[in-house]
Amino acid sequence: MKHRIILLFFLCTVFLTACGNRSESATITPESPWPSHAPDATPYVRLQSETSGMPAPKNGQGQADHYESYEDFIHSIYAEEGNFYGKDWELQMFRDLPQDEPYPFVIHTYAMLQGADTIDDHIALAQKFVELGCEAKVKEMRSVEDGKEYLAWVTIITTTPSHLWELSGSLEEQLHVEQLYQSVDIRFDTVVWPEE
Repeated sequence: MKHRIILLFFLCTVFLTACGNRSESATITPESPWPSHAPDATPYVRLQSETSGMPAPKNGQGQADHYESYEDFIHSIYAEEGNFYGKDWELQMFRDLPQDEPYPFVIHTYAMLQGADTIDDHIALAQKFVELGCEAKVKEMRSVEDGKEYLAWVTIITTTPSHLWELSGSLEEQLHVEQLYQSVDIRFDTVVWPEE
């Protein structure tokens, strides 16, 4: 009798666990169009007031590495593809996508990554990519911190990966490229260019 009660308890536990997992998995939606291994990151938006106190990176012996420029620092931590750079796994993911289907990509200049950007910088970058045959838009995010309002922008282009690789070899300026995370697309909720 004792064994039957234990077995019945075990079966109920397994049944309830399975039911719980099924309903939980039904609510999970993949971050389309990116493959499921792409992380659901929420990139940090650096405010201009924070950029001056950026800590120096440390080398293997706990000492700060010295770089001649911000560009040298970027080259030390990112992979490159022509004149684009980004996380190595992300660039590989772009190579693994169907090369003739359009996808949204986020583009940053060095100045944008450092927080030294304006809306005009983003519009000029978006216009450059429109001239190169891409769809482009600039989105804005407003936030309030300690009673002060802050604005941030993101430049989004839509093109095929094959066209993206062509552009990476023809641009003069090096640009950071990454996927358009759903969390970023939601936070930057206002299209400011092109005006509708």
